[in-house]
Amino acid sequence: MVSSLSKMADDIQELRKRIHSLSDEELVDMVTVAAVDYREDAINIAKMELRSRGVDFSTLPDADSEPPTSFDPRLQKPPVLSDSATCACGGKLRPAVLVGERELTVVFSDNREERFVKVLVCAQCGQMSLIADFETNVDS
Repeated sequence: MVSSLSKMADDIQELRKRIHSLSDEELVDMVTVAAVDYREDAINIAKMELRSRGVDFSTLPDADSEPPTSFDPRLQKPPVLSDSATCACGGKLRPAVLVGERELTVVFSDNREERFVKVLVCAQCGQMSLIADFETNVDS
């Protein structure tokens, strides 16, 4: 009996060490999005660790909150733009929602047209440009 209690205490101590070594982002993910993948004692230790680091996760959904039944970014409301909203190049801006399933796509809210997104990244400063691919059809 004593050896099983000692083993359990060792297991908890090892769990605390592993959780302590995680980054803030990994811990927040653990107690929110991925909470269903962990035992209750691991979640509680992770929450204590976040509190000790001063990380506020109280505004995020926790393991007890009801997860959304489905999420389809195509159904989200697009940003509101005035009819005269234009790009720096002079072109008209169209509101859209980015969708990342296997490939990154954009869905235009005005006609539900879906297009692949090409990404260009500056090798020096890291600034990114996103370009809608109007030539390749997206198979839904």
